[in-house]
Amino acid sequence: MANYVLSPEAARSIAEIDTHTAKQFGPKQAIRYLESLLDRLEFIAEDPQRGMHRPELNVDCFSYFVGSHTIYYRVVAEHVQVIDVLHQSMEPSRHLTNVNRTNG
Repeated sequence: MANYVLSPEAARSIAEIDTHTAKQFGPKQAIRYLESLLDRLEFIAEDPQRGMHRPELNVDCFSYFVGSHTIYYRVVAEHVQVIDVLHQSMEPSRHLTNVNRTNG
């Protein structure tokens, strides 16, 4: 498989994570953290079953922890659809607005 697609929400979250990390910890740490997130997205895309199945959110939803964040995703056709990337302090059922939508 080895392919992932970011939802608009996930792309926005990753950009916000990068901005916040740069402000709080400096640009070098922001680059390292962003590279870590992107590396884990590729890792998940290679084998989506590596994540934790999250049926309480949606029958086809998975999550994977990275640093202080959690990647929420589903397998769609021939790729992994990244629903969003949330800080671990955020309650996913309150913040995953598109968990029930399917974007090819």
